[in-house]
Amino acid sequence: MCIRDRLILVLINGLQYLFSTTSKLLMWIIFILALPSYITYSRSNLKKSFFMRVFGALAIVIAFAGLILIQLNQFIGIETLILGYMFEPLAGISIYLSLYNVNKLFSSLFFYGALIYTIGLPMYLINLGIVSVAGDVIKMIGLFMLIMSFYTKRRVL
Repeated sequence: MCIRDRLILVLINGLQYLFSTTSKLLMWIIFILALPSYITYSRSNLKKSFFMRVFGALAIVIAFAGLILIQLNQFIGIETLILGYMFEPLAGISIYLSLYNVNKLFSSLFFYGALIYTIGLPMYLINLGIVSVAGDVIKMIGLFMLIMSFYTKRRVL
């Protein structure tokens, strides 16, 4: 099950799904995977890397607090987790600026898709979670095309 599947399950089943054992497990796996990603990005030669180091660290710390609260079945954990996610686009500015010269269109799709995804997360609270799902799809298209442009070792478009 991927993140998009979980987003859609929350859209269909409501926020209560986030308190299911499966969802909690997936959130912890995603969190654990975020740690080496953060370390790698923080050590890399990204443009404006302080965005990654500062806002990425904030996102991780706040998300951890949210996961603990969700584990304790506290609804405020969802809100805390969403707050942590709000710092991810700020951390992603350094990735966006570094990839912008590779391909303006695909790096923009990736970044702005991630931004729409993040903005859409709180919209689950008012039954508009589809915004987050759409942002995630846009982000994945941009990421896929960026990877393909690296894989083919030529600029696409």
